[in-house]
Amino acid sequence: MTVKKGRLKQAHFAHTSLQKCQALAEGESAIHLLGKLAMVDFFESIGGRVVLEPWLPEIQQRPDLLVTFDNRQVAIEFQCAPISVERVQHRTAGFAKLGLDVVWVLGPTYQQRKLQQVTLAKFARIRQDTLQVALWRGKQGIQWREWWTVDGRTYVGREDYADPIRQLAKIQQQLVRRDRRIRQLQKQLYQQERTVTGIPVCCHISKPLPGGLKTAHWMLATQLIGLLEQEPCHADRLLTMIERAEWFAFGATPASAVAKLWLTQLLVLWQSMGVVQVTNDRWCLAAKVQWFADFNQKCRELRSHVHTLGSK
Repeated sequence: MTVKKGRLKQAHFAHTSLQKCQALAEGESAIHLLGKLAMVDFFESIGGRVVLEPWLPEIQQRPDLLVTFDNRQVAIEFQCAPISVERVQHRTAGFAKLGLDVVWVLGPTYQQRKLQQVTLAKFARIRQDTLQVALWRGKQGIQWREWWTVDGRTYVGREDYADPIRQLAKIQQQLVRRDRRIRQLQKQLYQQERTVTGIPVCCHISKPLPGGLKTAHWMLATQLIGLLEQEPCHADRLLTMIERAEWFAFGATPASAVAKLWLTQLLVLWQSMGVVQVTNDRWCLAAKVQWFADFNQKCRELRSHVHTLGSK
């Protein structure tokens, strides 16, 4: 297929012989070509002005589509083939130099298999204060899928929640299995005569948070509580700790922006629970948090906590 542009008809794809088809010769699939054509119709139907594969000499790049809404331009990258996170970062940065927003839209080849977190991180962007990935759904157009994680599960909705008792049991199992990350945290807590299973109830994050962390949310929450126990902290200091955690490699969104989103949503949650407050532009604990001596004491407290929440 090839793109035809004229004065009488809008830009469109037309069939050509395989011998003359440069796109196929370069490895572009029919799925990719047909998808771009369908996207032209989709964006025009919602009021966009579309240019197919325009050459941008300033950055030596060619987006699949360049869509203009009023005075705002968006580069559309329709992704069907494998691509490295470094390549996504490079192309995204190139478009940013021209002040272009960019949306990476995942085609059918990505949707035919379960999307792993490493893939979600590669293409996710922050939209409406959530991490989201764009999927091409054919006649339905582009569908945005939110990426939340809770209690080690990736495919959850914003209203899902974690079972803290089950979470505690999982922590106990990981201790027995000598999980590397938990062992490191346990060593830090041991110096304070504390244990991983005795972390405060507020560290058992019950609500979903943005995805991307390689470690469990409760582990990072525990480290934040430990920092706030020492002294009130400016948000920048808390953010530095979050940024140093183990994250999947982000391609279309700066990792620092994801870390800030994660921290902001956790602090809002803790604020609603009465755990933290802001004093003189610094975050501090609203009251002393309770640590537990052993697994059984913690279980009794968690059961009481869950029962109280359920009766409200």
